[in-house]
Amino acid sequence: MQISVSGKNMDMGNAFQEHAQTSLNAVVEKYFHNAVSGHVTLEKADSGFTVKTRVALSRRMELEATGRAVDAHAALDAAIEHAEKRLRRHKRRLKNHRSAITSAEENEVMPAPMTVYASAEQVMASEALDDGQDIDNEAGLPVVADLSYDIEVLTVEQAVMRIELSGENMLMFRNASHFGLNVVNRRSDGSIGWIDPRGTRQLTA
Repeated sequence: MQISVSGKNMDMGNAFQEHAQTSLNAVVEKYFHNAVSGHVTLEKADSGFTVKTRVALSRRMELEATGRAVDAHAALDAAIEHAEKRLRRHKRRLKNHRSAITSAEENEVMPAPMTVYASAEQVMASEALDDGQDIDNEAGLPVVADLSYDIEVLTVEQAVMRIELSGENMLMFRNASHFGLNVVNRRSDGSIGWIDPRGTRQLTA
């Protein structure tokens, strides 16, 4: 697996880069073979260092993990440990669903437009808007970006695994049992919620 290592507004030594590449590759290969690529980012924080890792396990499934410590190498080790915990938790699913993952990636993906708005807190903090300025959208907030969101066909178990590995807070997908739109989301207490408007009804003509 090809792993790139970069520092955010800072220089890194060769020892850190080699340690990052060797450690991350060893952990990923232990649980998931043939990962596509990986990236490690080192950033200086007020209280030390933050390391973020992102691994493309397949074309549409990512693993993300973060580590923080007063020392850069300790932050890297914390991020690697975080990544391994996520992989270990889904070891059985990753093994059992290897073929399912491959077949899922062959399914048709439905791209949907996604608009990203600035939060009210971001607007107030940046003072980006003048008093009385109108914003022409239903949200009443400035648009940060217009993106495309890929909606895949997945089982609920696959969707839960995706959101737990990636660290994302929400995933919209088409339920493989009836092709209706479903959502899994990370709740404030850390549990995963599943929303299925169609319940267990089967797709009918």
